[in-house]
Amino acid sequence: MVRAVNSLIEGPRNPAMNTQRNTHRAKGLSVSAKISLGFLIVLLLHVSIAALSHYGMAKSQSDLKTYSELFREVEQLHEIDQTVGSLQQNVMLFAFTGYEGPERRAQELQDKLGQIISEATTFKYLDNRDDIYAMQQHLSTHREILAAVEVDRAKRRKLVNDVLQRHANEFQVGILALLENPSTRIMAEEADAAFTTAQLNLLKYVNTPDSTYFREAKSQLSLTKSHLEQIETLDGLDSQKAVEQTIVAINLYENAAIQMVQATRGYLHLVNVVLAGESVEFRRLAREIRSNQIEHVRVLAETMMNDNRHFQYASNVFSIITIVLGIVAAWLIGRNVVPPLNAIASTFDRLTSGEKINAIPALDRHDELGRLAMAAQVFRNKAAETERLLDVAENAREELNFVNDELAKQSELARRMAEDATAATAAKSEFLANMSHEIRTPMTAILGFAETVADDTKDEETKQAIETIQRNGHHLLSIINDILDLSKVESGKMTVESISTCPYTLITDVISLVKVKADGAGLQITSNFIGKIPKEISTDPTRLRQILINVLGNAIKFTEVGGVTLRSEFVQEGDRAMMQFDVIDTGIGMSDHQISNLFQPFTQADSSTTRRFGGTGLGLTISKRLANMLGGDLTITYSRMGEGSAFRLTIDAGAIEDIEYHDSSTLRSLMKTKSPDSKSAHRLHGVRLLLAEDGPDNQRLLKHILSKAGAEVDIVDNGQLAAERAMQAWRHGTPYDCILMDMQMPIKDGYEATRELRRLGYNAPILALTAHAMSSDEKKCKSVGCDGFLTKPIDRKLLLTTVRHWTNAAEYRELS
Repeated sequence: MVRAVNSLIEGPRNPAMNTQRNTHRAKGLSVSAKISLGFLIVLLLHVSIAALSHYGMAKSQSDLKTYSELFREVEQLHEIDQTVGSLQQNVMLFAFTGYEGPERRAQELQDKLGQIISEATTFKYLDNRDDIYAMQQHLSTHREILAAVEVDRAKRRKLVNDVLQRHANEFQVGILALLENPSTRIMAEEADAAFTTAQLNLLKYVNTPDSTYFREAKSQLSLTKSHLEQIETLDGLDSQKAVEQTIVAINLYENAAIQMVQATRGYLHLVNVVLAGESVEFRRLAREIRSNQIEHVRVLAETMMNDNRHFQYASNVFSIITIVLGIVAAWLIGRNVVPPLNAIASTFDRLTSGEKINAIPALDRHDELGRLAMAAQVFRNKAAETERLLDVAENAREELNFVNDELAKQSELARRMAEDATAATAAKSEFLANMSHEIRTPMTAILGFAETVADDTKDEETKQAIETIQRNGHHLLSIINDILDLSKVESGKMTVESISTCPYTLITDVISLVKVKADGAGLQITSNFIGKIPKEISTDPTRLRQILINVLGNAIKFTEVGGVTLRSEFVQEGDRAMMQFDVIDTGIGMSDHQISNLFQPFTQADSSTTRRFGGTGLGLTISKRLANMLGGDLTITYSRMGEGSAFRLTIDAGAIEDIEYHDSSTLRSLMKTKSPDSKSAHRLHGVRLLLAEDGPDNQRLLKHILSKAGAEVDIVDNGQLAAERAMQAWRHGTPYDCILMDMQMPIKDGYEATRELRRLGYNAPILALTAHAMSSDEKKCKSVGCDGFLTKPIDRKLLLTTVRHWTNAAEYRELS
C-alpha cells in the first residue's frame, strides 16, 4: 500500500513514461478488478476499525459489568451497616419495654442480615473473605446473646408478675389479721405503709432500672420487718403467729426482688455491653469491606476512562487513513473508468433517441467497458430490427383489440346470464313459498272437515272414503314439504341448531310415530340399543327426527314381509363422539346400479318401483343432506335383491367430556313412562278465543274444532278488527285468553296487527296461523310478538294442545 502511494507521488517526475505505463496497466486490468482492489483496501481498513471498535465495546461492556457488580456489592455492604443499626435499635427497645413487636422485628432483621451476609460470600471482587466469615460468626453470637436476653426478660417478667405478687398477697393476708387487733393496729398500719412504699420503689425500678429505687425498696422492707418485730414484743403470744407469717412473706418478697434485680442487670449487661460490642464490630467489618470495594470501583473507573481515550485515538487514526486511501483509490479508478464510461453512456443516449451512430467508442478495450461498447454496437444493430418488429407489433395490437372487444361482449353476456340465474333463483323461492301457501290454505279446510266428518259419521264406507281423502291429502303435504326442504337445502337456507337432546326419548317418539304405519302394513318394528346410551347429546332434534322418520318410513314402504329394525349405538372416534343408527329391513332390496342412483333427487330404483310403491324420490336425498349438516352421513351398508337393505345414519353428538349414561333401571323407567291423557289436554272449557281469519271455510272449520272442545270463539276477518276487538275486551276487563292470528289478511295483516297490540302493551298469548311453512316464516312471526306458530293445514290435536298450553301458561299484566 505504501509503495502504491509512493508511486503516485513520484509519477509526475517522468510524465511520458508514467502515462504509457499507466495506460498499459489500465488496459491490462479489468474495471471490476480495479474497483475491487480499491474497495478491498478501504474494506480492510474498515474491518480493522470495526475489529478495534468491537474489542473496545467488548472491553467497555466487561468493565461496565464489573463496575455494576462492584457497585451492587457496595450497596449490599451499606445495607448490612443499616440493618445492624436497625437491629441494635430494636434490641434496645425490646430490652427496655419488653414488647413483642421489637422482639419479632429484631429476629427478622437477624434473618435478613444472615441472608445478606450469605450473599456477600459470593462476591467476586472481595479481597478478604475472612471478614465475611467473621461477620457470620458475630451474627451467630448475636443470635445466642439475644436469645439469652429473651430468657432473662422472661424470667424477670415471671418474677414481677407472679412471684412478687404472690408474696405480696401473703403479706396482705398476715397484715390484715394484725389490723383487726386494736392493740396492734397502729404498728400494723405503719408496717403496711412501709411495704407499700417498697412495692412502689420496686415498680419504679422495673420501669427505670436505677439502683436508688432498689436500695429504697430494701430500706422500706427492713422498716416493715422492724414494725412487725415491735408488734411481737408489745402483744406477745397473741400476735406471734401472724407476725411470723408476715415476716416470712416479707423475706420471700425481698429474695424475689433481689432475683429480679439480678435478672435485670444481667440482660442489661448483655444488651448494653455484649450486643453493643457485637454491633460495633459488625459495622466496622462492613465499613472496611465497603471501603475496599469503593477503592476497586475508583480504580476501575480510571482504567475505563484511559481505555476509552486509547480506543478513541486509535479509531481516529484508522479513520483518517481510510479516508485518504479511499480518495486516492477513487481518483485512480475515476481517471481510467469515468471518461470512457461517460462516452459509452452518451452513445446509448443517442441510440435510444433514434440517432444514427457510425463509430462506437472504447471498442479496443478488453475489459468490462470494452464489452459494454460491444453491447452498444449490438444495440445499434438491433435497433433496425426493432423498428421492423414494431410494425409487426402494431398489426398484432389491432388483432388483440378485436379479441378484447369480443371478450368484453362475452363477459357482458355472462354477467346477464348470472343476473338471470339469480332472478330465477329468487323467483323459484317466491314461487315455492306461494305454492306452499296456496296449497296449504285449501288443504286446511279439506283435511279439517274430513276429520270432522269422520268423527261424526258412523257409516264404514263413508269413513273409508274420508280416510282415503285424509291419506292422500297428507301424502300431498308430504310431497310439498319434501320439495320445500330440498329447495332450502339447495339454496343454502336450511339451518340446523345444536341443543341438548335425550336420544332415548327421541328414538321412542320416532318408533311410536312409525309404528302405526308398520302395524297397518302387518310388519314388526323393533328398536335395540347397543352398549351404553348417553343421557344427552348435542344436535338438532327436529332434523334428526325427520331423518329417522324418512329412513324408517322408506324401509316400511319397501318391505312387504318380515319387519324393520332400528339399532342405536354411541360411538367414540378419537376426540369425536358420534351417534350411529342402523335401519335394517327385509324388503325388496336393490341392485348395484340402483344403489348408485339412490341419493339422486326425484330418483327411485326404477319406474316400476314408482308405479308399485309411489313416492317422489326426495326423502333419502333430503335425509342425506340433513345428515351432512348434522356432522355425519347417511349411507347404505348392505342391500341384496329379494333379501333387504341396511342403511346407516351417523351424526355428531357433540363434546365427549363429562358424558353421563342411562343405566338399565333408568331405561326401564323411561320405557314405562306413559303419555299424559290426550283428552284432558284437548279440553278448552271456559276458554275465550279470538279467531282472526279471512277465509270463510277455515273460519267454520276452526270454530267447529274449538267450539267442540268447549271454547268460546269470536271471529274477525282482518287484522284491524282483531286489534280493535282485542283491546276493547282488554279495557272492559274481559280479555281473550288467546288470539289465533292469520298472518295474511286484508286491510291490515297479522304481522302489523300483532306488532300494534304488543306496542300498546297487550301481553296475552297470540298464536300465528299461516300457510307459509318456512323456518324463516316462524322467525318472522315471533319477531313481531307471536308466542306460538301453527302451519296450515291445521292438525286438530296440535291446535288444541297448543291453545291449551298457552292459555294455561299465560300470566296477564294490566295495561298501565
